[in-house]
Amino acid sequence: MLSDALLRNLNICGLSDDSRRVKPGDLFFSFPVENNESFAKTAFLKGAVAIVSEIDAPAEMTSKWIQVKNVKEARLKAASYFYGNPFSKIKVHAVTGTNGKTTSVFLMEAMLTAGGRKTALIGTIHNKIGNEIEPSSLTTPGLLDLFAFAKKAVDANCSDLVMEVSSHALHQDRIAGILFQTALFSNLTQDHLDYHETMSNYFEAKKKLFTTYLAKDSFSVINIDDQYGESLFNSLNGKKVAVSRLKRQGADIYPTEEVINTEKGMSIKVSTISDEPFTTNLCGEFNIDNVLLVLGFALALRLPESAMRIALETVRVHGRFEIVYNENQKHVVVDYAHTPDALERVLTTARELCKGQLAVLFGCGGDRDKTKRPLMGAIAATHADVVWVTSDNPRTEVASEIIKDIMAGIDKKENAFLMENRAEAIAIACSSMRENDWLVIAGKGHETYQIIGTKKHHFDDSEEVQKAMSL
Repeated sequence: MLSDALLRNLNICGLSDDSRRVKPGDLFFSFPVENNESFAKTAFLKGAVAIVSEIDAPAEMTSKWIQVKNVKEARLKAASYFYGNPFSKIKVHAVTGTNGKTTSVFLMEAMLTAGGRKTALIGTIHNKIGNEIEPSSLTTPGLLDLFAFAKKAVDANCSDLVMEVSSHALHQDRIAGILFQTALFSNLTQDHLDYHETMSNYFEAKKKLFTTYLAKDSFSVINIDDQYGESLFNSLNGKKVAVSRLKRQGADIYPTEEVINTEKGMSIKVSTISDEPFTTNLCGEFNIDNVLLVLGFALALRLPESAMRIALETVRVHGRFEIVYNENQKHVVVDYAHTPDALERVLTTARELCKGQLAVLFGCGGDRDKTKRPLMGAIAATHADVVWVTSDNPRTEVASEIIKDIMAGIDKKENAFLMENRAEAIAIACSSMRENDWLVIAGKGHETYQIIGTKKHHFDDSEEVQKAMSL
């Protein structure tokens, strides 16, 4: 049993659940997985002060073995003790959904900051405390990393923390110990079925944020245009805000006039908040959803209107419908879209703005949901005049086989070009552009790497565009 007295007496220097990261003096949590005894031995040899596990101690490690009934519960108890229960000292706000999480947390953080609160952020692009930025490796870090980050945020006098919460994190209980002040639901479309297997399982994972992790007197802010969002909204009690671009009945936040949408941004009026329209650098139908969702968040927290306007007018999100080239009447957009729905939304927006030929260049990640590949191929062929199919992050799959999966969904193959090397594909796609043409490069967005095999290689879509356009 892992008691408070035992934790005090162990003289712990740190906590770890990854044997690769163990340092001398760490308390190591060994989960009941394949090779867990091997991981425990690695931690033991690296100088762990003790090993916490559900199984009996191996003979050579009995002196440092703590057997418990539930290692997840023990880890949470130790994290709360070691880091001083930081989540009880900071207001935490979350957004979950398939698409829109990153843009939403950037807007949420900017609104809170403009409203006079020192705010920390956890997300896909980076983590941030005040003005200090840290690299991010996961959309939602592991539980121990979350506690360590929250402790740093509290020590830096942050009053609020905004974070993206992934379905994996919810399913794996990575956010155990956190009760959220506000929780936002953006949408649910096909992704991660390699992990969740069915859309029902995927939704149930997302739903946990609203049924398990909300604090007393918290707010749920939900996009009810999404069928899963509408179902979620109707199933919840408590304080909730409904947002709807389509002006559905019962919506609290919706556009009260036609949205003015251009390549430079958009103007949107929401009379439940203000008689004057809000303006933003963000553009596209999908960003209307993001803006409405975050205005619902601001309304729930009673943030000043001035804070909403400052955030909307200043926030730009790297790799999210980012126009990285706009010269000679040619437009190149880099976007993170890596799901069927996200790709369709981005191409629909580009089509509305494009006065010439619309091209799209994309691939699909290896070792991930294979069923979405032909769907994305079909969407690309439907919405673009020219399709360039290339590699994304092939990981341990053969890139040419991934491309075949995508091509299976493309009927008009005469308008589709295959080029496995992504840099070469970008160079040729850029060189083929004419006046008034648009090119959407999708899938990687902010990423500055390409994963081939198990190794990361430097690769930046935006950099490749600049190289191609300077030739």
